[in-house]
Amino acid sequence: MLTIFVIAVTGSLLALKKDFATLQPPTQSGSRPGDLRQPLADIVAAALPAAKATAADVERIDVRPGDGIAKVVFDSRTEVQVDLASAKVLHVGYRTSDLIETIHDFSFLGGGAKYILSFGSGLALLGMAGTGVYLFVLPMLARRKKRRAVALKTPS
Repeated sequence: MLTIFVIAVTGSLLALKKDFATLQPPTQSGSRPGDLRQPLADIVAAALPAAKATAADVERIDVRPGDGIAKVVFDSRTEVQVDLASAKVLHVGYRTSDLIETIHDFSFLGGGAKYILSFGSGLALLGMAGTGVYLFVLPMLARRKKRRAVALKTPS
């Protein structure tokens, strides 16, 4: 039950992550959306001092040409948004949503726990949904059976 509660709470928070800056930094707009002048090496070089990190600490780079930015995410969950046209740092923030995601799928406990707890919780939810439907439909079936029995006994 505790795992299902954790999944429900963290899932609800993840559904709202774009609505609250404390969960995920808001996406900035670059100076010229669609302009991809800067090579990724320059984007990373601009982000490193802002995050106080090294290139080895880069977890991923999310390039968004439509917004004109690249989000450089580090192992420390720091996100640096860099303008794709000028390589200027636009925003530095902490991605709480990444931490919540590791709690949500139990990957913070290690690989095996992720599969055991997530899969087990999923099976438990399916079982509860099935028994819930059964308990919901059971009284309807009983009433239908009772009405048929009364209709057969009543002379027309």
